[in-house]
Amino acid sequence: MNIPEGYIDSLMAKIRVKSTTAREELTALVGSAVRDLDIAGVYVTNLEEPLCERAITLYCKANYGYDSDSEKFRAAYAALRDAMSLSGDYPNKAGGPGG
Repeated sequence: MNIPEGYIDSLMAKIRVKSTTAREELTALVGSAVRDLDIAGVYVTNLEEPLCERAITLYCKANYGYDSDSEKFRAAYAALRDAMSLSGDYPNKAGGPGG
């Protein structure tokens, strides 16, 4: 999945990261989040769809530099992912993983 221009910059602001060296890791985390959502049956076709964007942000916060709060973010991500999966609003329209 292609990451829209400016998406990582927006994500960096949400996570409160200013270092450009974080860009590569956050890009990888976005890919991991999308794959984790795929496994749960949530097929992301638009990274900027509000719930998808929130889930990806929570995933990144759970896995990037928030040691004291990582479990809180991980639980919030899992709850949102599971709710999205059960909603039926994110079907696999393309016939394969990742939409």
